[in-house]
Amino acid sequence: MKRLIVILCALVFVSFAMKGKEKHRVVGDAYNAVYETTDGRLNGAYVSYYKNGQKKAEGSFENNYRKGTWKMWDTTGTLRVERDYENPFVFKSVMPPVANKKYAQQASNQPYALHYSKDGYMEYFKLEEKMVVWSKRLWRTITAKNNPLLFDDNLFFNILYKNLTAGKITPYDVHDEEFQQALAVSKIDTSSFKVIGYKIKEDCFFDNVRYVSETRIIGFCPVVVTKQKQDTVNLCWFYFPEMRKCLAQEPLKQSNLPTYIKTYDDLFFFRYFYGQIYKESNVLDRPISTYTSGNDIEKEAERIEITMIESEHDFWMDYAK
Repeated sequence: MKRLIVILCALVFVSFAMKGKEKHRVVGDAYNAVYETTDGRLNGAYVSYYKNGQKKAEGSFENNYRKGTWKMWDTTGTLRVERDYENPFVFKSVMPPVANKKYAQQASNQPYALHYSKDGYMEYFKLEEKMVVWSKRLWRTITAKNNPLLFDDNLFFNILYKNLTAGKITPYDVHDEEFQQALAVSKIDTSSFKVIGYKIKEDCFFDNVRYVSETRIIGFCPVVVTKQKQDTVNLCWFYFPEMRKCLAQEPLKQSNLPTYIKTYDDLFFFRYFYGQIYKESNVLDRPISTYTSGNDIEKEAERIEITMIESEHDFWMDYAK
């Protein structure tokens, strides 16, 4: 009986550990990848392949960021790039010898140490336009599924509203994603709606000084259901850089979080959330839902996600030549 109890406890533990863990395989014209997620976040092994079946890249993600050792091969199977990540933005790299060419050991870049500003949030690396060789603007939808830290007890919106009424952050018109047309706080009546999601606007780019891709959030928009008409509407936009000081003052005390996530600003800086892409920058400014439907919406969002990862790998190979 005692042995049976031990086995049952072990099974419960395994079941709990695998909760939210999924393995994915995605194949397209420009990508072929196998990867793992936890509650939607990139978390675990990632492997991609060339069209001829040769392995292209291999490594691991931890909560949407690269960690540990990553390797990349050319189409003949020759190892061309090896990186050892100290943190998401700093790595050491060795370019293996190829065809009698000598590659020196390289550090990732300009010195960049993660550190907090005087206002308590993690400072970005100082970026200049000439450093950006590729960029893409994305819009994502964050829902309650997989994001309890933002939705349980409506805690996150309560934080926003507290700082809004205190005059510390500014609401902007729902159609103003350039943050020019401010709204009166009195127009936001919390008794008339229920928050069901958030939209974020963000920029992704490849930095040719640090040789890494990075994503920075620009705007934040609560999505609500009106209690009277049950309509789903966007409430207003907030300029995310203005929010950061406030979010850095809001601690996260959950015991199961990574040690480096201490505040709500840390949560967004280290991307400890899941948001599905609903639009990428394009000439016609079209959301995904306007050119596909049903399950294909999720597949298109996944295609964009994986294509961005593989675009970074292509840059790695360019710099290894």
